[in-house]
Amino acid sequence: MESLKKYDFLIVGSGLAGSLLANELLNYGQKILVFEDPSMKSSSMVAGGMVNPVTGKYLAKTWLIEELFGLLFDYYRGLELDFKASFFHQTGLFRPFSNEESKINFLNQIEKHQLKDYIKVLEDTSGFSPHFEANLGGMFTEKAGWLDVPVMLTKIKEKLKSNDSFNTGKFDHIRLKIENEGFYYEDIFAENIIFCEGFNVINNPFFSWLPFNPVKGETLLGTIKDYEIKPIVNQGKWIMPLGGDKVRVGATYSWHELDFENTENGKEELLFNVQKVLKTEFEVTSQQAGVRPSTKDRRPILGKHPTYKNMYIFNGLGTKGVSLAPYFVKQLLDFIFQQKDINPEANIERHYALYS
Repeated sequence: MESLKKYDFLIVGSGLAGSLLANELLNYGQKILVFEDPSMKSSSMVAGGMVNPVTGKYLAKTWLIEELFGLLFDYYRGLELDFKASFFHQTGLFRPFSNEESKINFLNQIEKHQLKDYIKVLEDTSGFSPHFEANLGGMFTEKAGWLDVPVMLTKIKEKLKSNDSFNTGKFDHIRLKIENEGFYYEDIFAENIIFCEGFNVINNPFFSWLPFNPVKGETLLGTIKDYEIKPIVNQGKWIMPLGGDKVRVGATYSWHELDFENTENGKEELLFNVQKVLKTEFEVTSQQAGVRPSTKDRRPILGKHPTYKNMYIFNGLGTKGVSLAPYFVKQLLDFIFQQKDINPEANIERHYALYS
């Protein structure tokens, strides 16, 4: 027992959820160890990383819009300062009106849902030519943009490694020994363990009973010559500027073939939709696919296991993970350290009846 390496927390998974949680725990002065299995693909490393407070054809406000968007901009900018790096881009988002009928409908929705704090109607859209046809104007959302998730995760990983808090090895759930005092794994002891495995939670015997509903998504990377438009442009599919002529186009949704393989159907769907709105040529350079860890009720799942003391989960961030993560990292840590309540719509306790 003397040779045991002792930790306050083990974190299994180093995607968006696990990495942000690990970074905060280090800042709390906790001794942690993060497990990353290099053989397991992570959707975080291919994520578009978009944040947008109002989405869909009915202009639905993002769930918890005030709480999320009151926090996330300062949160990610704070991380940029901490890491002396740039990875959060508040570009805004532009949605051109496709026809008079849709324009009238959207204007009515803005009024009906009281969205004037989030959406501004643009009549002068000359800045979007020659790439887009926007003669009817459009809607602009200032509080939108994107997070370069891989760059941020790389910075956090460097910090974890410098603190001897990173383990690149497969975590075998079967070898985890659970005792009253905590958790034993090989030559490691920890008082707490948090599973942040994303889509791979389906292979976790402690939480496989939860109602996850993973969804595959594909995006295209490419170039548009002389593309100087700064905001994301969204009309069915979105075009995200990455700097210079480089852009990302996304995204598809599929609840079948849950793998990380690129498909010709996905590529064709994206190209078809982009070519409907883009007047200039888009040249594809690569394609990416990932599986988002979504849930059946479209709410994240966090909290403690119904049986095992000090075993937690942080998962199900889904398609809006970048927006949800800062708020729910704080929720989980406040629950663990201060016994504060987790939002009931995200608390794992709502699913305890499924556990047996």
